[in-house]
Amino acid sequence: MLLVTLHGGKPGAHPHRNNVHAYDKDGNLMSPSVLDDTDGVILDELRSIRLFGKFLYVVNANKNQNSVFCYEGSGTRYRFAGTLVSPSTCKGVLHPFDLVFDTAGHSYLSSQDTNLVTRLSVSADGKAGAPAPLPAGLPSGGTFLPGTFVGSNTANLCGLHTTAVPSPAGLTYTADGLKKHSVRGLAWNNNALYVVDQPAGRVKVYDREGRLLGQSNKVETPVHLTLHNGDLYVTGANSILKATLPDPPGDFALSTIPGVKVKNASGMAFTDKGNVYIASRTENTILKFDADFRPMEFHCALPDNPEFILHV
Repeated sequence: MLLVTLHGGKPGAHPHRNNVHAYDKDGNLMSPSVLDDTDGVILDELRSIRLFGKFLYVVNANKNQNSVFCYEGSGTRYRFAGTLVSPSTCKGVLHPFDLVFDTAGHSYLSSQDTNLVTRLSVSADGKAGAPAPLPAGLPSGGTFLPGTFVGSNTANLCGLHTTAVPSPAGLTYTADGLKKHSVRGLAWNNNALYVVDQPAGRVKVYDREGRLLGQSNKVETPVHLTLHNGDLYVTGANSILKATLPDPPGDFALSTIPGVKVKNASGMAFTDKGNVYIASRTENTILKFDADFRPMEFHCALPDNPEFILHV
């Protein structure tokens, strides 16, 4: 089964788009609303979805609904269990995008509008996160929002007073008119955090103290990261990129998987057998490939632009 988040927006006009959808192995819709309705919880522009421990974590990205919710359940039914984080508990969380967990009780959240990666200390029950102490990798004496793990090379975004972190350690931020380009996908591997610096066209890697260990070669508009069998996969443009990650973590090279074209690729998910699903954000569909990235028959039309997908 595939769980899918869509671009969404305007929940009153298109409520079916502001929930997690479920599709079966043949691409048929099983449910347009995996997450139960909960008083006081407004789902609007969902992004990353992660299964960790006993919870399904869902990133809620609308500018008025910035938060990460946790849900408990299975199959096509999940009930609300709590709010991991929101701007009221961590003010750097603005327009969040992706969420990952490490092996030491922390979660990491990228936020597009503040262009930061925030580290949270997660409670023992998994339901709440609090800003973790600032890491040693940030410049000493600077001003940083609570929980900042990777900083931005542009200070004072969203009117919040911060110190700029020079690139390449700092994440690149650009604004062309109303269109902003900032941090995107995350992955945790081998005690290191991999972060998509979309404006720079690179994936950067940081140690547990937020120190830059290396980065990828420059590629076109990276967005999403997926790990499988020790390899890192990147989507975002029309090609799928792959890198075998070095041990210990450091600089690495991304290369295009030959013959694989997915227009404006977004979410990506592997099955236990190595088959892979890749969403096309502008074609409103999901494509399926075998372990050698040969196309497989799979018909899955979506009602909106897909963002993240999860195979369960």
